[in-house]
Amino acid sequence: MSGGIANLTIEEQLQQICSKVLDEIRIFYELLTNQELNVNPLQVYSKISSVKDDVEVTKYKLGEYIIRVREAIQDVDLYLEILNNLERSAQNIDAAGYRYSVILSRGNKMDDVTYRLLVVMAEKLMATITQLSESIRLLSVNPNKSLESSKAVVRMEEDVDELYRSFELKLYEKSGNDLVYIMLAKDVADRLEDSEDLLKVSSDTVTYLALERS
Repeated sequence: MSGGIANLTIEEQLQQICSKVLDEIRIFYELLTNQELNVNPLQVYSKISSVKDDVEVTKYKLGEYIIRVREAIQDVDLYLEILNNLERSAQNIDAAGYRYSVILSRGNKMDDVTYRLLVVMAEKLMATITQLSESIRLLSVNPNKSLESSKAVVRMEEDVDELYRSFELKLYEKSGNDLVYIMLAKDVADRLEDSEDLLKVSSDTVTYLALERS
């Protein structure tokens, strides 16, 4: 198999995994923003978990493929880094979804400021995975445009860092003495922020690939 075909196959599969992670984040966002859920929050979480499981299976298969064609392509390690970071992001979203479903099941309600910060973090995360997928797609089409999409991810990661700091401050200011709730809510934000960091690292990796081709 030629290196060019292998590269295209890997990049198309990475885009598909990005789409799955985006679906997972959208389900989490639905759980987060639909305050009048008529179903058990843990049932909504089960959808998040199902997508995460799908990402893990797809990641394993693509990892096998990359190893099989490693002699035909360059940058095997860079592709594997992107793949591993996407899986870890999916696992983080799964963990955030579970913890938020527990918060809802306990009857906890976030104050408006803290809640809004969390919502915007999730929105930024959806935008980030969309940009990452686009930067991967553009690698074989227009590497210079791929670089532009990667730069957009860097800006969003900075935004999420600022949102996370504000969330943490407001959480401790307004949550009273319910330590279980504080721990759960902080871990939700931690997982979102860590996912954003992982996607930013992946975007940096795509930048290296784009620079090689530009």
